[in-house]
Amino acid sequence: MAHSISWQAIDFIVEALAANTHGKDRAEVGLYLVELVMKDRKKPLDAAQMEMVKALLADAEIAGRIE
Repeated sequence: MAHSISWQAIDFIVEALAANTHGKDRAEVGLYLVELVMKDRKKPLDAAQMEMVKALLADAEIAGRIE
């Protein structure tokens, strides 16, 4: 099953965060962008989904620092 455009956007944000090695608080910026996507979707993430997204953003930020 294909992911919705919202989940594709979240995936793009996570990938971009991991690829970008410049700047501070990139996970915070990523979370802000995810929240904008969810507002457009008009269906908020549940608590478990939000925790998963936060973990992905944190991991992506670390990966971006290592590369």
